[in-house]
Amino acid sequence: EAVEQENMLRPLRAMPDFAQVYSFLGSIFDPDTSGHLQTLKAMDPIDVETVLLLMRNLSMNLTSPNFAAHLSLLSSCNSGGDPIKSEGMENLGSPQSCHLPFMVTSE
Repeated sequence: EAVEQENMLRPLRAMPDFAQVYSFLGSIFDPDTSGHLQTLKAMDPIDVETVLLLMRNLSMNLTSPNFAAHLSLLSSCNSGGDPIKSEGMENLGSPQSCHLPFMVTSE
């Protein structure tokens, strides 16, 4: 009987399933999606750990003093009340386009 239980255990993976991880993270911000805790409990341990690491990183970035400057930049780009347009070829150089640099930090 112990051998049967041993065969039923899923093999541990060394790499996360990034499609599942990012799909789960996206669902967190979807107001029409529920059951996140159950979904997280059903995931492989490496995927759960990856989700938690990414959420911790997001939390740290959003509470960082460096983020305040980015938030201010985003607000200034949208001061006209219009939604921020992506900087594609059609918007390049237009007054509505706004170059938003990536947040780069070193620790």
